Amino acid sequence: MTEQQESEVKPQPSAAAPVANNPQPADKKGRSGVVLGGVAILLALGLTGGLYLHGQQNAAAQQAELTTLKQQLAEVMGKLDQSNSKDAEQLATLGKSQQQLQDALDALQHKVLDLDDKRPNDWMLAESEYLVRMAGRKLWLEHDLISAITLLGNADERIKALNDPSLMPIRKALAEDIAKLKGMPRVDREGLTLKLAALSDQIELLPLSTVSMPEAKAEADQTVSTNPDEWESNLKKNWVKFTENFITIRRRDGAVEALLSPQQEIFLRENLKTKLLQAQLAVYREQQALYTDSLDKAQRWLTQYFDVDNSATHYMQSELDKLKGEQIQFDYPDQFKTQAMLEQVLTERLQRILAGS
Repeated sequence: MTEQQESEVKPQPSAAAPVANNPQPADKKGRSGVVLGGVAILLALGLTGGLYLHGQQNAAAQQAELTTLKQQLAEVMGKLDQSNSKDAEQLATLGKSQQQLQDALDALQHKVLDLDDKRPNDWMLAESEYLVRMAGRKLWLEHDLISAITLLGNADERIKALNDPSLMPIRKALAEDIAKLKGMPRVDREGLTLKLAALSDQIELLPLSTVSMPEAKAEADQTVSTNPDEWESNLKKNWVKFTENFITIRRRDGAVEALLSPQQEIFLRENLKTKLLQAQLAVYREQQALYTDSLDKAQRWLTQYFDVDNSATHYMQSELDKLKGEQIQFDYPDQFKTQAMLEQVLTERLQRILAGS
């Protein structure tokens, strides 16, 4: 039963109950309650509808955002799949390349082993050719005659160990090259430079030459004559005797060389040391002309400015004479006979091996 029906059913007063004196206020209260209830219902319905509409709008927005996120995720997944597929292709290509390289390396190793099995002595022959080339570098670039002879001897020992009669012409050429080098004169470069250094240290002890005065002319006879006719001569002689008590004059013919100043003496000794140092450098560079010129100038300065009668100066002059006689420059052979022969033999054997493989 609704509120309206309840409001329409009115209780019937009984006979025993007393009748109310004023029933109108009760009717007004019932009507106002009905109106308030209707308004509340309307408000509740409006609020519910508004909330429903707001919820529908939020749901639609969330659904659209979710759809956008799904699309973005699908795009990212697609890119990842493409990248993975490309990486897989690259890995596959790299794997094929590595396999090809490994196959080529295996083939090369097999070929090297095959060559080694066919001609094991060719390696020793190639080593001999390398030793001959090193001997040439030692001789022509460093002028090291002893090392060049040693290297050629080592090359001959390796060829000898092969015990191959076909290599006898090469051994003969090696023997000729070694004999030619052994017949060349050898220079003791270290000994020469040490001697020059020792002479340079002695320069400070050399005495300089003193002033050389020419001999004075002999005095004329100043004896007075008794002959009266020689009175003029006697007068001159008496005058000379009288002046000798105050001034003595002697005549000397010849140039008098002045002494060197201390600064000039320092420069002289340093220049002399420089010339000996140039001679040392010329020994290692095998510059015969520079070596001889430096020693010549040193000797000329010794004679000109130092005391040649002193024992130290005399010793240095004699040593420089001996050093000037040393030969420091030689004509080396332009090439070894063995070099071309070894290169030809190695080339022929390599071509034969490649043709047979």
